[in-house]
Amino acid sequence: TRRNATLFAVNPLVFLVAALIGYLFGSFPTGYFAGRLWGIDVRKHGSGRTGGSNVLRSAGWGAFAVTGLGDLFKGSLANLLVKFLLPDATDAHAFAVYFVLLGHVWSVWIALMAKPDPRVAIQPGIAGAIQSLAERGRGGAGVAPTVGAILVLFPPLVAIVAIFPLAALILSGYSSVGSLTASVIAPVVMLYFALTGSAPWSYFIVISAACVTIIVLHAPNIARLRAGTERRFGQRLGRKTIKSSEKES
Repeated sequence: TRRNATLFAVNPLVFLVAALIGYLFGSFPTGYFAGRLWGIDVRKHGSGRTGGSNVLRSAGWGAFAVTGLGDLFKGSLANLLVKFLLPDATDAHAFAVYFVLLGHVWSVWIALMAKPDPRVAIQPGIAGAIQSLAERGRGGAGVAPTVGAILVLFPPLVAIVAIFPLAALILSGYSSVGSLTASVIAPVVMLYFALTGSAPWSYFIVISAACVTIIVLHAPNIARLRAGTERRFGQRLGRKTIKSSEKES
């Protein structure tokens, strides 16, 4: 098994398969479809993202529950599939986690559903595809699907870390504070497991990269927290705001 793991670790095709599976599952826009079940296009309200926080603000607790569970499930399912297809490719299992995050943050499906903006010039070829994905494919910050993927990759990490963001959320009232807390603590805990030989170093590297990415994606939230304008967890958008957004679109 150790020899197989080494062979897999140097095979680019294995990582490509893991990346594609992670990205395609991660990019499924759960929040968009959950909002639609409640008659709301969450892309037109609040932050315009399809993550759980904006779904809650725009469409309510029911849509939020569907989004949260769906995002956890898609992350878990992606890693389960990678583990099933590539049982000995330990490093690729971790690799898939990061691409679940990337898929959720920049979703090809959301980009395809978005209406082109005539004011934005799209470059030809691959550069244009990347530009279009970056500008039109904005999903959520990726916390829930990443947690789902890590839950399959290395359950002890989720079991230990979970209490800290929950406590931060309860004490502060901000979901972004909970997400940032988890992103700071998870790499530290994962480092312990790597140092003690309880987990591969690839787990620490990928999970650290995912947490840094999530922190960077929360830069607007950090700015609003400092300015005192961040919305509290569960705070709904006013009905006037939603109706106004629908008229403008």
